[in-house]
This record gives sequence, structure tokens and C-alpha cells, in this order.
Amino acid sequence: METFKSEKQKMIDGELYFASDPELSASRQHAREQMKLINNEMDKQIRKQLIEETFGTTGSNVYIEPSLKFDYGFNIHVGKNFYANFDNIFLDICPIKIGDNCMFGPNVQLYTASHPLNAGKRNSGLEFGKPITIGDNVWIGGGAVIVPGVTLGNNVVVAAGAVVTKSVPDDCVVGGNPAKVIKSIEEKAEMEDVLAAPRKKIDALDREITSLLEQRMDAVMEIAAIKKLKGKDILDSSREQKVLEKIASYTTKDEYRAVLQETYTGIMAASRAFQKEQIDKA
Repeated sequence: METFKSEKQKMIDGELYFASDPELSASRQHAREQMKLINNEMDKQIRKQLIEETFGTTGSNVYIEPSLKFDYGFNIHVGKNFYANFDNIFLDICPIKIGDNCMFGPNVQLYTASHPLNAGKRNSGLEFGKPITIGDNVWIGGGAVIVPGVTLGNNVVVAAGAVVTKSVPDDCVVGGNPAKVIKSIEEKAEMEDVLAAPRKKIDALDREITSLLEQRMDAVMEIAAIKKLKGKDILDSSREQKVLEKIASYTTKDEYRAVLQETYTGIMAASRAFQKEQIDKA
């Protein structure tokens, strides 16, 4: 038995539907009232609240400059840390899903709405749409247009003025009309280049620290021999506490004090284990 679908459900599912349906007409009227409230509201917190009430779902830290235009609002789903500049247009006939950490320039246009190519169907008032999906960490430049059915992968950059007619894979820059892949984003390689200098510095320091720790272990060996001869306990809590206090006093940067004390706690624990190993030897 065929399940009855409302025109609204047909619209959301991407099927042919009549936009003149009374339920949809009332929803569009409500959306226009919400748009007026959102775009005229000067208080950022109240505008944020209005957007959260209007959109299907929103993550934390969503900020949209006025003026914003949309068909319904309930088909718009936005992740966390989203920013849209002035005059964005979201035609949300079908769902528009936007991931986390996305930025839109001014006048970005997302179109899920479409019409039949057949003139007879088009003239009858039938319409349909296709969803738009945007991944995480996407930056869309000003004046870009995303057409129905397009998916943008993660970490995509869309150049200003681009018209994106086909889906785009992760980690690339697209531009032009119709938009094409300009280049891939080698973020990992770029990150390795940035990290090379400080890592080289750490490697040099590690060599010095290893040499000093070897000298420290020579002293630990001497202590282990004395404790074995005198029959003294390996753990000397008061001594270790004094060491930690000295480390705190040697530290010149407050933000490093706790982590350096924790580091020395580990060093002393390793030293105790080494001393026990030496004392337990026949």
C-alpha cells in the first residue's frame, strides 16, 4: 500500500511537489517573518537565539551577519564555529547541511531549488530540489554559488565568484565558472615544514639533556651503592619533596612549573626503580 506523502515531505525528499501547497505557503510566510526579525535585530545574542529557533539544527558558536535570506529555515543544519558574512542566500527546499568550522564570505548562495526541464511540467507549478552538503573546515569565498545536489568535502576552499556545479573531494581549492579543481591542499606537508625548525631545536636539546641525565644516573649509581652498603631504604620522601621544591624555584616561567615538576617526579621514579635493580643484584 502506497504511503501518502504531504507536499512538504515530497519537497524535502527531492521529489516533484507543488510549492503552492497551503502548508508550504504558510511555512514560507513564517520564514519571512523570522528573516525580518533576524535581519533587524541589533543584539547579537538575540539574533543568535532567533537563528537557533529558525534553523533545523545549529552547533555552538554560530554567527551570521545580516541580511540573511532563506526559503524555510527548517532545512538548514549548521555545525559548530560557523561564520557567514553579509547577504548570504540559502534556498533550503531540500536539506542544506554545513559541517563544523566553516566560513562563508559575503553574498554566498546555496541553491537546493530547481525546476523540471520539461516546459509542461514547469508551467504546471511542479518544482523539485536536491540537497547540498558541505563538509568540515570549508571556506567559501564571496559571491560563490553552489547549485543543487553538490557536496563539498572536508577542508575545501571555494574561490570568490565560483559557480560550483559538481561535487568536490576533500582537501582541494576550486574556482571558476563552472568551478574546477585548481590545486590540492597538502596541509600535512605544509605542517611538517612549519614544524621542522622547532623539532630540530628539540633534537639538539635532547642530546644535551641525555648527556646530563647520564651524569645524573652516575650519581644515582653511587647512591645505590651506598644505600646497599648501609642497608638504607630506597625511597626518601622528604628528599624527593625537596628536589621538587628546588625544581619549582629554578623554573623562570610559571606556565612550565607544574609540567617540569611532573617530569622530575617521573625521573625520580625511574631512578628508584634503577636503584632497586642495582641493590637486588647479588
